[in-house]
Amino acid sequence: MTQHTTSPSEPRHLSGESQGYQHGAFAHRTATELDRLLTLQADWDTQTKYVVQRLHPERSWDCLELGAGAGSIARWLAMTCPGGHTIATDLDTGFLTGNLPDNLHVLRHDVTHESFAAGSFDLIHARALFVHLPARQQILTKAAGWLKPGGWLVIEDPDVFPALTSPHPLFCKAALAGAELLHRTLGTDLHWPRTQPAPLLQAGLTQPGLHISIGTVGDDSASHRLWQATFDQIRPALLRENLLTPDEAAELDALVGSPTFRDACLATVSAWARRTHHGR
Repeated sequence: MTQHTTSPSEPRHLSGESQGYQHGAFAHRTATELDRLLTLQADWDTQTKYVVQRLHPERSWDCLELGAGAGSIARWLAMTCPGGHTIATDLDTGFLTGNLPDNLHVLRHDVTHESFAAGSFDLIHARALFVHLPARQQILTKAAGWLKPGGWLVIEDPDVFPALTSPHPLFCKAALAGAELLHRTLGTDLHWPRTQPAPLLQAGLTQPGLHISIGTVGDDSASHRLWQATFDQIRPALLRENLLTPDEAAELDALVGSPTFRDACLATVSAWARRTHHGR
């Protein structure tokens, strides 16, 4: 395993988008963020592996994991493609440590204004990343150019649409409050993922695919634990921004904790598309 702290072209100052994320609700320095990322891995990894395996990854593939978080998928890609190299990137690589495969390289990298060479990767995967990037279409198009001819770009992001039809008005309000908080602080658009795969096609890719799963809450499932960890982490900011009142937050805790409560929460939208073999 090789760990890089900088890339050759890395500027000294991060962009405004990156600054917002590094100091926002999901910053790695937040005490509970690693635990939240572990709940995300527990909820999302099965779907991610299912989607990638549909693309028939070869042992020789070179892979890029953008916004690798705690690194479960980067590790899996490196082991799935042992004859190639996998690069795991993040603004903060502090969680990408431990016993990593020899062909996994960790790179501190800011996707908002740093690049890789054109035609570098057979597979690029990003999870819970593009939804937080205000310039997402521009960056998506840039990332598409890093693919080798025939390479695949896989994007997975959460969308709030299942909660909008909740029979529980308070749960719907809380979901929309969370979406508004992230929009105000990070530029997140929790309605954008549902537009897939059109953004991938706009990036010049072809052969699109789409898979959507809807999580549940109130049942102690993996999706419930991710929702609960996320809500607990953003609760202080929701109250501070007056998006929920203390009474509403307490009422929501009682609702979700009720033995009879079950509801849909976020959707996980996975989309993928391919660079043509003759170029873009």
